[in-house]
Amino acid sequence: MRGRFYIVGVGPGAPDLLTVRAIRVLERVPVLFVPKGRSEGSSVALSIIEDVVSLTNKEVIELYFPMDKVRRVSETSKTVRTAWQQAAAAVLNKLDAGLEAAFPTLGDPSFYSTAQYLLMVLTRNIPDLRAEMIPGISSINAAACTARVPVVLGDERIAILPATYEEEGIREALQSYDTVVFMKIHKDLDRILTTLRELTLLDQAVIVERASMEDERVIPASKARGLDLHYFSTMIVRKN
Repeated sequence: MRGRFYIVGVGPGAPDLLTVRAIRVLERVPVLFVPKGRSEGSSVALSIIEDVVSLTNKEVIELYFPMDKVRRVSETSKTVRTAWQQAAAAVLNKLDAGLEAAFPTLGDPSFYSTAQYLLMVLTRNIPDLRAEMIPGISSINAAACTARVPVVLGDERIAILPATYEEEGIREALQSYDTVVFMKIHKDLDRILTTLRELTLLDQAVIVERASMEDERVIPASKARGLDLHYFSTMIVRKN
């Protein structure tokens, strides 16, 4: 029988924020497929779990996923599609051997996770694939708690956007929603700050860098222009 595949959210970075279920699954499976964004780099997800999960007698297989953008309105690059297909083939090889395997992914697997693309390719090849997603604490939750900011209250509405989103859509969200969360803010910081200033929202925004980690920072947006932020940075704009 083909083995079961688990996609496991490992949280925003602090190992002690893994859920009990995540740890149980990661401890049980004999094979871990760990993602990395650079071919010569290491897996951040693996560095999170190795402090709380023993890797003894486990087979750890690295999967390289290029950091190219995946946009909703344009075709994905051949490089990225090839990486997805190669990763799916590696996973299926182990599942077809009857082994259970897990793919640890940062944050929660339902938020901007590479794991979803991998699962998409797997289920296209194997429609009856036995797969399970284990939720994790997202960077949004971690950032809000670190900054002590409520994301939404009562009947408020929230929008979650990648900072790479087109300018018109960003302005529309900021004008229409009570809270707007920007993910992957590091490369588009100054552009977003300019828009916030024009909409007089600069003082209502906060940035959390490396939430839950030892070197986390909380930065008022009004003091953030020109900063070289880490990739793990999230901005919360709360209008109320």
